[in-house]
Amino acid sequence: MADSEQSGPVKVGIGLIRRDGQFLVRQRPPGSIMAGVWEFPGGKCERGEDPREATLRECLEETGLVIRVERLRQRFDHHYPHAWVELSYFDCSTLEPSAQPKPETGFRWVDTGALARLTFPGANESILEELVREAQSPRPGRPTPPSY
Repeated sequence: MADSEQSGPVKVGIGLIRRDGQFLVRQRPPGSIMAGVWEFPGGKCERGEDPREATLRECLEETGLVIRVERLRQRFDHHYPHAWVELSYFDCSTLEPSAQPKPETGFRWVDTGALARLTFPGANESILEELVREAQSPRPGRPTPPSY
């Protein structure tokens, strides 16, 4: 058993930053673990930090954006070949509605429907399905388009 598994999972906070039907994502850079797959901003908790705090810090560090963490959407453990992680996914928004990520970060806004066509780490599958399903559901107060 790996040392990380003996001490428990690595706690990770992930920001699902939504704006106008889009989410902030980027492709992992060459040379990183799972290079080329897409990811939401976030990262490992530092000593004494909870996943919510890590999400706020990591999103600022990775994107340059100040965000609001609105609610915990899901938390679960996942075993990758390289690590055992406890993933906490938070619904988030930017404090400044028109704020853009720093260009050098690689983060960009992607339509919710397009998320399903991108390759994310396996642990993201249930979150992606949920986000796409929500985007396809009619919202209260919004007319339902006719089906022919």
